[in-house]
Amino acid sequence: WCLFVCCLQHCLMMFVLFVSVLLFATAIVVAQKPPNIVYFLVDDLGHYNVGFNGNVNISTPHIDELASNGVILRRLYAFKYCSPTRSSLMSGRLPVHVNIDNRASNENGGVDLRMETLGEKLQKAGYVTAAMGKWHAGGYAFGQVPVERGFNYSIGYLNGQEDHYTHYFDEIDAKDMWERYSYNPDLDGIYGDTIYLNKSMEFINNVTKDDTSKPFFLYHAFQNMHTPLEVPSSYINESIEGKDRQTVYGMMNFVDYAISNITSLLKEKGLWENTLIVFSGDNGGEKASGDNFPLRGFKFSCFEGGVRVAAFVSGGYVPSQVQGTISNTVMHVTDWYATFASLANVDPFDNTTAVPPSDAIDMWQTVINNGISPRNTLVLSPHAIINGKYKLLTDNYKHYDGYAPTDYPTSDALPASSCDGKVGCLYDLEADSRETTNLIDKFPDVASTLHQLLKEASKSFFQTGDDGYVGPFTKCLPWNTVLNMTGGYASPPCTKPSKLS
Repeated sequence: WCLFVCCLQHCLMMFVLFVSVLLFATAIVVAQKPPNIVYFLVDDLGHYNVGFNGNVNISTPHIDELASNGVILRRLYAFKYCSPTRSSLMSGRLPVHVNIDNRASNENGGVDLRMETLGEKLQKAGYVTAAMGKWHAGGYAFGQVPVERGFNYSIGYLNGQEDHYTHYFDEIDAKDMWERYSYNPDLDGIYGDTIYLNKSMEFINNVTKDDTSKPFFLYHAFQNMHTPLEVPSSYINESIEGKDRQTVYGMMNFVDYAISNITSLLKEKGLWENTLIVFSGDNGGEKASGDNFPLRGFKFSCFEGGVRVAAFVSGGYVPSQVQGTISNTVMHVTDWYATFASLANVDPFDNTTAVPPSDAIDMWQTVINNGISPRNTLVLSPHAIINGKYKLLTDNYKHYDGYAPTDYPTSDALPASSCDGKVGCLYDLEADSRETTNLIDKFPDVASTLHQLLKEASKSFFQTGDDGYVGPFTKCLPWNTVLNMTGGYASPPCTKPSKLS
């Protein structure tokens, strides 16, 4: 009998141990399930064009709620204008290592075909991916369109700007509306961001219907707030002083409406708790429309107002203990490449040797813990560098300088102290984030060090397209020929030669 009891106890202990191991293993699997990722990128977003940065007159309640329940990122940097920021995000490289030009799709630019994109990385990890809205990361070779660069579905425009309703871009004398593998002429007259909202909702519904076990990446790149300043009249608050300001605020009101609809659907579908939301601008607000108060400068400048973007992370994936906090960690938009890849449990580096290697750093733990940034040195452009607490500028950006007041653009921008681009301007960003005091004469040794760092960095600068590389897409047609073939729609001029030709 004693032997029987001992055997029974042993069996029970083994059973309990087995169940415990099984539960522990299950917990690990659940904990390691990659998050759904939704990136809301707002075009030409002014630092002060959101409520969570102190603007009480603008209507962005849903965005503000997300920010208050997430982690506000006070020092996320981007390039001073559109295409380089998007190329940086998609390639995992700083703009100086991929693209610093705002080239249209009739020129070779954006993300080099030899670089592995963020979409391709996440597809390798089993993600279903979609890109909605503004692309502007290459459209010269057919292999650069989103569905060729790691996105299962895409709709939007390949270039940097266009009319919000007609989708016409005067710089290339073409309409630009690209869906998956071809231009789509059936959407003329529909407000661009309405199209992208509807398609994002459709994507989420389809992912849920098809296979909820697969994580997804939704890259929703708004056309708002880029010029021309246009928005459906129902989003305009006429009590706001100034017509342009009414329209600008209305455009952000639409962005808020769209984000509210998308996040509500995520909650309705039971996806919220395992979804990471990232919200940011692609650069600062443009002069005459975007308000970057209290920062100095505008889009096209490397003053903080041009490159330090309004941003936060939110969603159920953000640990509850850090929700409602602020992070002052220095990071660059390119770091989302490694951060998202790491969260997806895939190699965060692009290991190709044909072009400059990736620069992105996994910032997740640093951001959510408000840790010290591993980015002690950050090259913002060929004319701007941050090292520690100091920033050096070697361009005066005189046409894009100044301080926007809180009611900008109704009131004019206030002048800033001049910056001699030839000598350079030095600022202590920790003590003087508004860049009011040039320290170039006070700390010449610091300035010299930063000059040398920038000079050394320039040895590895790389611009997509300058070497003429188009991969296998070697059949390149004149732009006018492309437009004649498409009836006036933008389409990549370089395709693969036909086997019959």
